[in-house]
Amino acid sequence: MKKNKKIIDLHRYIGIFLSLFLVILSITGIFLNHTDDLKLDKRHLKWPWLMKLYGLEAPHVDQHFEVSDHFISNYQGQIFINGQSSFAIQESLKGIVLSNGVFYIATSKEVYLFSEKEEFINILEPPVEEIQFIGQDQLNNTILIQDNVRQIWSLNDIENDWQLTEIQSNPWSIETSMTSMQQEMMKNYFFGKGISLEQFLLDLHNGVILKKLGKYLLDIVGILTLVLSVTGIWMWSFRKKR
Repeated sequence: MKKNKKIIDLHRYIGIFLSLFLVILSITGIFLNHTDDLKLDKRHLKWPWLMKLYGLEAPHVDQHFEVSDHFISNYQGQIFINGQSSFAIQESLKGIVLSNGVFYIATSKEVYLFSEKEEFINILEPPVEEIQFIGQDQLNNTILIQDNVRQIWSLNDIENDWQLTEIQSNPWSIETSMTSMQQEMMKNYFFGKGISLEQFLLDLHNGVILKKLGKYLLDIVGILTLVLSVTGIWMWSFRKKR
């Protein structure tokens, strides 16, 4: 009798355990069966834990500058203007200024010119060993840079040449922290709309969402289902004999 009780208890506990998976399979299966009707491929999820599970963690920019209502970010050498990839650099950013509708984006060697519509204009190479800062004068009329020996150079934007000057910047462009809205713009570039609800339900249904763990978990579920079947048949035959 003790042996029979152990088998009955085993059957019961396996049944309870498997019922949880059957509920998930049933719910996800019903939804997936009506993918077109529910427009699951048009609905998207961007939950932080889900994005991390899919290996889509939010990018952490290396540098970030703001000017007026615009922002420039450096992510692993890729420069983003207002959340859109614009060009690549080898050096670090030194700052950004906006003058007459033109962005002046300084690296340690060059100054890149882009329009407010993020269109490339030109590259300037100041006669300095290294750019330390970029800024504008008090009236925001003149572009200024400071080199590695603390000399200040002003840009003649008509002839695109640089001259030593005593003019002081007001102030130099410095790094800032990203706002939550700017972070969302960067996420949208890398992740798009997020994970479609159809993909999430499909991966949940077949266990792919848990990667290797999901594969082994389905193996366990398959084995337990066999055990449940065998113990069920044994219990039925035992009662029939009685």
